[in-house]
Amino acid sequence: MHQSPHEVTSVISLSNSSVSRRIDEMAADVENQLLVSKLQVNDFSLQLDESTLPDNSALLMAFVRFLDVNDYDSRECFFALKLTTDTKGESCCHDWKAVNLIKKSALRDCLFQQLCEKNNEEFERLLLHTEVRWLSKGNCLHCFVALWDSGISFLSGTKLGQKLVDAKSDIFYLSDIFEKLNALNKELQRNDSNLFSCKEAITACKGKLKLFWLNLGRREFAQFPSLAVISTELLDDDLAVYVDHLKQLHNDMETRFSDLLQMTVPHWFVDPFIADASEVDVTQQESFIELQNNTTAQARFKCGGHQKLWMNQDVFKKYPQLWNDVKLLLLAFPTSYLVETGFSWVMYLLSDTKSP
Repeated sequence: MHQSPHEVTSVISLSNSSVSRRIDEMAADVENQLLVSKLQVNDFSLQLDESTLPDNSALLMAFVRFLDVNDYDSRECFFALKLTTDTKGESCCHDWKAVNLIKKSALRDCLFQQLCEKNNEEFERLLLHTEVRWLSKGNCLHCFVALWDSGISFLSGTKLGQKLVDAKSDIFYLSDIFEKLNALNKELQRNDSNLFSCKEAITACKGKLKLFWLNLGRREFAQFPSLAVISTELLDDDLAVYVDHLKQLHNDMETRFSDLLQMTVPHWFVDPFIADASEVDVTQQESFIELQNNTTAQARFKCGGHQKLWMNQDVFKKYPQLWNDVKLLLLAFPTSYLVETGFSWVMYLLSDTKSP
């Protein structure tokens, strides 16, 4: 039986589609095998988490981190699997009524933009807060505070507008503190972050918090630029609340990061070329002295510090005992940044409305 040109075209298209799909599957399989083969011969850490998709199904995603043969700090997606059962994790909501009221209506958004232009504001639009991106909460507040006068003018005559006026000092304080927490988050989630660098960042933040509440209690607003704008409006009772909040934040940070803050980091790990060999375990002292006199290792340290020095196959092979003592500090995932980013991209790809 002869086939019509249309039928032949359909068969060819179907065949091409099947071949293309099979090629993609084979490529994915080869890539997975290559990754598995690397993990079989390297120390690695695993980061995994689950999240709920828009259809209420659960997605499990995993990333691995290891030192590859090219001395590269590799972080790869290991797998993303749709679970047959729903995730049991609890979700939380954040109420950003004022911003959503303006943003959810195209007309309101347009009118608000015109008001901002009329008032010569630095910005012309509010940022819509989304749970997908972890920085959006702080950015949303910062933008809202920057457009405060226009926002209040736009919402004048409404109950919400009056509530915002009553909570003005609280909102300005939150804008400042979220900006500082955003800065900490960025530091913790750098591409080259490790347990040691995160311990440094958390310790520094704790020290800053002490200065914040001492200065704020003396009505020193240099570290709180939003509050500085309304300093004459601030009551002592308001400042007392903010000081208590900063103290509580300090205590919460000590509890939340207790394991990280109590972690012992060998002095010789930070700078092995000024450390005394006697500080190293007696079984490794000879290897440590060899490392100290390795000119190639010295050059690596000068170029990139301890990260560049230790994350190196040459060091791994020549000084396996020393590497064994420091690998956890370097390879362990200090945050869940990668899986959170992965979930963000999945949500972005699945969403009907894709915004930049």
